[in-house]
Amino acid sequence: MNRQLFDVAVALLAEEGWEALNLDRIAARAGVSRATVWRHGITRASVERELRQQLAADYRSLMWPVLAQSGSGAERLELAIGALCELADRHLALLAHSEMYLHDAVVVDESEDEVNLLAPFVRFLTDGSADGSLAPIEEPWPYAALLFNAVTLPYVHLRVHHAEWGWTPERTRSYVLDLVGRGFLPRPLSQQPHMPETEMTR
Repeated sequence: MNRQLFDVAVALLAEEGWEALNLDRIAARAGVSRATVWRHGITRASVERELRQQLAADYRSLMWPVLAQSGSGAERLELAIGALCELADRHLALLAHSEMYLHDAVVVDESEDEVNLLAPFVRFLTDGSADGSLAPIEEPWPYAALLFNAVTLPYVHLRVHHAEWGWTPERTRSYVLDLVGRGFLPRPLSQQPHMPETEMTR
């Protein structure tokens, strides 16, 4: 993929959304002909596919060191939340216009293998429950899903729509970590809500 044209398309996406990704708009912004854009295959579909693959690669590169290092489950969960915020900042152009990216399409790598975005958080919650750094938790998957969405959705919203009010990466990350990482941890088994059985909780 032509990186210059790809970067132009990503800039248009960040500024105006998916509707701006057409041959005419990309060509005009890049100062090339419509035929040139078409010849390089820069379309909405190809840009989205490339962005999703980049997100998958960055997710793995950011989460792997956290998974591989020592420390309590709670400590690694805090690092993972920070890594998730970093991931969101790297991919604001995609996430700002695709807040349901976990649901409208799977995230796949260059080999078209699906990346399980929740698995690391299940691991940290399970480890924290076992080592005592987190409250006991019987079923980690619902909490992992809740944690993941409680971090990404407000983080992206504040960074994209409220940046002019001082929501810098550092400030937003600090607030999200304080609320989600420290104030929204799993509760003891006796206080856990009843979760209806679903494919996710089985």
